[in-house]
Amino acid sequence: MYKTNPNYFNTPIYSLAPCASCRMCSCLNCVKAPMYDWNFSRQFSNYADDEDKKLTDFISTLEERGFIVQEGKLEYLDILKLVSEGKFDNAFANNAGAPYATYFLPPAPNQDPSPGQKPPKGYNPQDPNNYPANIEYAAPGMDYKLRADEAIVLIGKTPPPAYNFSYRSYLGFVENKPSKDYSDNITVGNDYTGFYHAITASLGDQINNRRIWTDSTPYGSPGNPFNSSTIIITTADRGINAQMRDALVASGFSPGIMNDDNIPMAMVNMGLEKGKDTFSFIMRAAIWLDYDVGWDYINNLENYVKVLRITPKTAYPALNPWPIPALKKHETGTTEFQVVPYARNELNYLRNEIIKKYQNEEYEPVDLNSKLWILDGYEGILQDVNVYYDNRDGLYIRTDKFQLETDEDFVIIYGVDHAQTVFATFFNISFYGEELWNGVVGANITDELKYPATEYFPKDYKNSKYYYAVKMARKIEEGNEVIIPYSTGNPKGSAYGVDNNEDAYLGFRIYANPETNVAPAIFDTIWSRAILFRKKKKQ
Repeated sequence: MYKTNPNYFNTPIYSLAPCASCRMCSCLNCVKAPMYDWNFSRQFSNYADDEDKKLTDFISTLEERGFIVQEGKLEYLDILKLVSEGKFDNAFANNAGAPYATYFLPPAPNQDPSPGQKPPKGYNPQDPNNYPANIEYAAPGMDYKLRADEAIVLIGKTPPPAYNFSYRSYLGFVENKPSKDYSDNITVGNDYTGFYHAITASLGDQINNRRIWTDSTPYGSPGNPFNSSTIIITTADRGINAQMRDALVASGFSPGIMNDDNIPMAMVNMGLEKGKDTFSFIMRAAIWLDYDVGWDYINNLENYVKVLRITPKTAYPALNPWPIPALKKHETGTTEFQVVPYARNELNYLRNEIIKKYQNEEYEPVDLNSKLWILDGYEGILQDVNVYYDNRDGLYIRTDKFQLETDEDFVIIYGVDHAQTVFATFFNISFYGEELWNGVVGANITDELKYPATEYFPKDYKNSKYYYAVKMARKIEEGNEVIIPYSTGNPKGSAYGVDNNEDAYLGFRIYANPETNVAPAIFDTIWSRAILFRKKKKQ
């Protein structure tokens, strides 16, 4: 099941202990000096053999109990590459620089395969009762229908140390409503599959590194959740979930590493028939502590993770669906306005100092307003709008759209440092093209990765630590710029950049209040601001 990865044998194993700022063992504030385990190679080899046997036993147990087991995969999705190739209509507001991986599943038994997809187990192409193929958007198997009595089980290793990783099932594409205009959304389908539009909405809280059950954090206890064994069970029915758990335990897996990725049946339309909803699954990661090790994991997920689609041979009566869950609360009872009580005057002062530094006879400043960007998943489902693979761990804010008219134009982004106020584990600022929603470059701000605004405040002004300032530009002049790439001529592909005179915007993600382990509340945080400095045209 697991192939030994030589990079792991020279990789630090990080010791985690509680820290004063967040009081949580799995927070990256807690990472101490690396400690090397010189016996790791031998231990990993023995471990992999043991896991292989348990996986084989699990599959055998399921088949003996009347289930059809098919292997899928979890695979890195280079969304900007797919957009550049014309396989995606847009980049779904990707977090610039952060990898995404998704399930690619085989069809269900008695379901026609999509073009380029292998038939499912036991498939008879002459059977008149076969269900239509899944819609094909981007790649076959990424968007799939599910019977209410099916399960998907992930067994494998969590990512290496990072500021964030998470897993979640999503409602993908849903059938078009009669007489409704979907011209501003992504649509796909035909008379055979049905006509669909994108919702891409999360179906609950994320299973993230702060609450995942692994062999290093059994039953959710404190510990190091990275490079750890875990299991994620996706079901809509509690009876099927119980059967998966029973078969896993019978095969030697500990219930202390099992996580439920529940699909609330009341929110979705399950089944394989034409017009039924499609689903997808996303794994995220952000800010590797060791860049090379992190990307080695992402590029070789088949070495670390197995994914199984499990279907009863005889239809199971789905009589005990999971309820709609009580989602984790964003509020803490404290707001950032209380932590930084003079923010109004200080932000105005910061704005004026930024303008004083950059405005001259050649430049004019243009303030960019901020607004709510993406709804939560459940609201997206009910409003029938695309929420671009939302994540309840992140609060999404964006600016007005604008254009860089020349290579001399640049933007200064500034605001409250949410990591310093301890309202976020980290936050990200990405530069997007408006047409493709493609995040092409970004800045991450953490307790250690900082863009201080101290130069704009008087020396020793104590509150200056609560503010940041980032410059995004086409070229390096001061040495601290985040460089905005072009679309035209980009060697990676056109979606990896945004050209001048194209609509653009800035997107902000505020990740995981350490107290709640989900995004901070929308109106409990002080939203960031931006100023476009536009080169004046010569008369």
